[in-house]
Amino acid sequence: MNKKNLIKIIISVLIAALTALGAALGLSSCNVTRTITTKSEYWQKGDTSCVIQTKTIESYDGSKKL
Repeated sequence: MNKKNLIKIIISVLIAALTALGAALGLSSCNVTRTITTKSEYWQKGDTSCVIQTKTIESYDGSKKL
């Protein structure tokens, strides 16, 4: 193996390592929010009505702690 091929291999390995490091740091977070709304209506006599509404908000933070 001559000197040129060895230098090419070393540069290729360094570029691959830097790419992997950049991907690991750049893709290290994930934020998800889900909202669930449930509504129920019951009509009574006349114009009086009853409405029950529930809302659930779930949040997840999957960021990587360094």
